[in-house]
Amino acid sequence: MSRRESVVYGVNAALAVAQHRPEAIRRVLYHEDRRHIVGPILKATAEHRRPYREVPAEDLERVAKTIHHEGVVVITEPLALAPLSQLVADRAQGDPGRGLYIALDSVQNPHNLGAIIRSAAWFGADGVIFMSPQSQSGLSAAALRVAQGGAEIIPCCGVSDMPGALMVLKGAGVRIVGADQNGRPTVGGSAGGPVCIVMGAENDGLSDAVRGILDDCVAIPGSGAVESLNVAVAAGILLSQASQVGLRGAPGSAGRAR
Repeated sequence: MSRRESVVYGVNAALAVAQHRPEAIRRVLYHEDRRHIVGPILKATAEHRRPYREVPAEDLERVAKTIHHEGVVVITEPLALAPLSQLVADRAQGDPGRGLYIALDSVQNPHNLGAIIRSAAWFGADGVIFMSPQSQSGLSAAALRVAQGGAEIIPCCGVSDMPGALMVLKGAGVRIVGADQNGRPTVGGSAGGPVCIVMGAENDGLSDAVRGILDDCVAIPGSGAVESLNVAVAAGILLSQASQVGLRGAPGSAGRAR
C-alpha cells in the first residue's frame, strides 16, 4: 500500500468517509454479510469511478490488520489534520463568547483518542488537539474506527509541542482548564467564554510543562472507590458539562485518567 493511502475500517467510520469526502476513496472491500449496509459507500465509490469488491473475511483481516474490521475496509487518501492556525483563525471569526476545544497531553492509546474524538463530535466541540511526534502524522486506523466517523466531522490537530500549542490558544483568548484530582471546586467553562479542556496521559496525568500554563483545574467528583476514571470517560463528562452549562469542578477524586 502506498504511503499516500490510509486504511479506514468499521461501518460507521467508512460511511462517514463516503458522506464527507467521497472523492478521497481509492477502493472498497467488503464482506457479503454487509451488502445491506454498504450501499451508500458503494454508490459514492462508483460515482467517483473507483473500484469495489466483495471479499472473504480473511482478506479484510489482512488489509485491516485486525479482526475488528466490521466487514468493510475503505482505502482512502489520508485524512488531513487541521493546522493549529486553522483553529485559531476559526476562533477569531466565530462568536467571541463561545468555543470548546479538548487537548490531550500525551494520551497514547488509540482507542482512547478515538473515543474522545467521538465524544467531541457528539458535543459539538470545535477541535481536538493531540500529541503527535510529527505534527502532520495522521490518525491511526484504530482511532478512526473508534471515533465512529467523528474524525470526519471535527477538526483534529496533531502537535509536537503541546505547551506551545496551548499558549497559542491562550493568546487567542481561550481559557486553558486542566482535568486534575486537585482541581478547584468551581471552574468557569464555556458559558463564560471559550475554553480548552486538557486531559493528561493515561498513567502520568498532566505534564509539569502543561500545568504551568493552566488557568485553572477541574475535578470530577466520585465515590473514591477506585483511583480514577478512564481518560475517555472523563473527557466525555467534562465535554458534556462544558457544552451545556460550563465546567463545574467539585471536591472529589478524579485521579489520573487511564
